Amino acid sequence: MKKIFTNLLCMAVVISMTACSSGTSGDTKQTAEIKETVSSSAAEKTEAGETAAMETMADGEPKYIDENAAELTGTVRLLTAFKGSLGTDDLIAAFNEYYPNVNVTYEIYTNNADGNLSANTNIQAGVTDVILSFGTHNTAFRWENGMLMDITDRLAADNLDLVKEWGTDAYTYNNRIFCFPSGGLSIFVALNMDMWNEAGLGDIPVSWTYDEYMEACRKMTKKDGSGAVAVYGGTDFNQRDYWTYSMRQTKGVDAFYNAEGKADFTSGLAETIIQRELDAEAEEIWYPKINLIKDSVKARDMLWSGKAATCVESILTRFVMDKENYPHDFILGYAPYPVNKEGETNYALGNMPNSFYCVTNNAQDPDAAYAFAKFASTLGGKYLYAAGHTTTWTGTDADEIVDLVFGSRENAEKYIDVDSYIANVLAVGQPAYHEEVITAYSEIASLIDEYTDYILSGEMSVRDGLQQLNDAANQAIEESE
Repeated sequence: MKKIFTNLLCMAVVISMTACSSGTSGDTKQTAEIKETVSSSAAEKTEAGETAAMETMADGEPKYIDENAAELTGTVRLLTAFKGSLGTDDLIAAFNEYYPNVNVTYEIYTNNADGNLSANTNIQAGVTDVILSFGTHNTAFRWENGMLMDITDRLAADNLDLVKEWGTDAYTYNNRIFCFPSGGLSIFVALNMDMWNEAGLGDIPVSWTYDEYMEACRKMTKKDGSGAVAVYGGTDFNQRDYWTYSMRQTKGVDAFYNAEGKADFTSGLAETIIQRELDAEAEEIWYPKINLIKDSVKARDMLWSGKAATCVESILTRFVMDKENYPHDFILGYAPYPVNKEGETNYALGNMPNSFYCVTNNAQDPDAAYAFAKFASTLGGKYLYAAGHTTTWTGTDADEIVDLVFGSRENAEKYIDVDSYIANVLAVGQPAYHEEVITAYSEIASLIDEYTDYILSGEMSVRDGLQQLNDAANQAIEESE
């Protein structure tokens, strides 16, 4: 038997929403069906409300590996977005070093609207024991509809405190815990270093404003003899809601809500952010985001192909060594996500919440499933880096990540600017956005996608679109309270 006890500092490492490319969950179509088909709903078990089990024993050490690990038996059927070579095989192998008699199998799903619909169907059908769930909206939908196991008492028995281990206790439902808030994203500006250097832009900035980033895009934009753009200086990520990361950068907490818990899309910040993006597109220094959406083009493909010199990204690192499928001949650099105003704290520097390991409410071997989800969220969290994601677990040793992802620093230098990767992707100890309010979160996330399309397509003005978004979000909040 093996048991690991580790004392952790209570670090304010925080986690965030959205995922790499998370889509909406199709919740309005599924809610009634799920509530009818999922038996013993986890939500029905929350009537006790607040409980002493929510708090771990103050003098107890966290237990990451069960005392009976070597004797525990069972099968765990994992549903994840990451294929074996992106950390999943290594995660399972590491888990089996402690739990040799637990068989872990996995299936891959695509983290988009259709993929999340299929994932929910799998959970309903009883063929999934643990899911790596992306985005607060998808995960909240699952716990609200009774698909996830209540792990509150298990965490208490293991002395695992949400804040000490993962930096936040916001992701609860009816004062109960249904997920490990353990996966994060690091948002950055990916750089084609050949184009960066050709434009004479010097060292990768330690910090910069959006105005400074746009000026760099101007210098890297190229036009052909006819005046058509040959290379755009940059582009936003291809996901509709990525403009909200600039709100996170400035606010630091609860990007969608004001101090009173109401919607916060009409205070001026959101309008400034979206208008800035549209102005850059009109100037032809940024590739139009609506084209990315309509044509199903990924921002990173613009970078790999040389059609854009930079792009806002989060998971690009997972592809950089695969030159067969993503051919390119430049070193990848990582600049920090820009701030809206000079002197602001950059809450987009650290790792923001994105993914959650969850045990399903109908897991066939609950003890084994919980043990795996717990391991994947703590000692095994480092394997998320192989997929371009990050972990929010405060016990992670950043020094081993470069070797884990690239094999060695020497090998990493063939593909990336290592120092900027360490500074702006690993970003140890950097300030990070977090959430404390998630009222009607999944509904608001869907509304953001809807009204972003209206604005980017020109169907609505920025101001009118944000006003209607704000009104609809407030209605959703009122209906949830």
